[in-house]
Amino acid sequence: MESQANPSTAAVTRAWILLGSLALGACAAGEGTTPVGTAPDHASQVGASRVDATRAEAARVDTPQVDAAQVGAKGQVEQLRLEAVTELPRYVAPTPPLADDGSVPDCAEDAKSSEARAAVAAGWTIRADMAWGKDYRVVGVAPRATQVAGFGCMFPAARVLFFRDGRAVAQLRDLKADEESFDSGVQGVFEHSAEPADPAGKAGSELRVGEWQVARARVLATAAGLELTALPALDAYCGGGAKVPRIEGLSLPQARAKLLAQGWRGVQPDREEGAERFLGGLIEAGYPEVVDCAGTGQGYCSFEYAADAGHGLAVTTAGEHGEDGGKTYWPTVVGSEVTCAAKATAAPAPGG
Repeated sequence: MESQANPSTAAVTRAWILLGSLALGACAAGEGTTPVGTAPDHASQVGASRVDATRAEAARVDTPQVDAAQVGAKGQVEQLRLEAVTELPRYVAPTPPLADDGSVPDCAEDAKSSEARAAVAAGWTIRADMAWGKDYRVVGVAPRATQVAGFGCMFPAARVLFFRDGRAVAQLRDLKADEESFDSGVQGVFEHSAEPADPAGKAGSELRVGEWQVARARVLATAAGLELTALPALDAYCGGGAKVPRIEGLSLPQARAKLLAQGWRGVQPDREEGAERFLGGLIEAGYPEVVDCAGTGQGYCSFEYAADAGHGLAVTTAGEHGEDGGKTYWPTVVGSEVTCAAKATAAPAPGG
């Protein structure tokens, strides 16, 4: 993507595009409920028929077993655990099932790869299906899909399956996942393209994993296999000239303080007359770098920063600013995007 490093309307557009990609499904523990509906409408019946047909076709897919020792998989960060598997995990519904689990089969992803079709045959609903790096296929799965107002399609108790050469070799799950909570477990899987902030660090294939919008850990693909590790203190971009500290999940004041300490400065954009009325009082609160706010849904807002070298940084928050009972509340950072000077190549930084 070619753009100017100077903050612009294009950066705002990239921020909204970034947020559209943040809602990829991720890991979760817990066995749960198969889709059950007390009175499904026609759309749900059509969606269920499509899923059933996919499962019938997928049932013919033979997934060979593989020795987990061939592909190492290890690591735990807080409640997230990556573990090797010797066969494709199966989803088994609890007994008795919920009377109405809110399933909406139509919002599930199609099983496009043979690996995803094998997951469907094992009882899972597909959330994501993508190639990763040179050797792996990543398939996000969950017991069911459900539509949630303000959030869209969500996948309670989702987890991530890793395939290599068509074989399931690892799974990533949240040990505290609860199938009855639509946002439980890890709801996000983000491909990441930052360079090592430490010159001695090793660049490699990396996935950021975490909540619906915010990354909490990363999966690294190395010669030894897969490893789940904590996020680095800094992400480097633009040949190491632009460094972004960990700001995901922080309140706007906390994130801004860390950015200023790292050499970033707020940039006040050009606005149409009267536009400040739609920015949630953030200019009056001392944040003139606010560019735009959605005003609906999750209340996304975009902020622009720049470095002395000419690199740009767009930060996206969710939530509102205001006061309640004498207590001030602030939006939370959910994503950022770096635009390098010179070549002006946009480098997304999902979850921060």
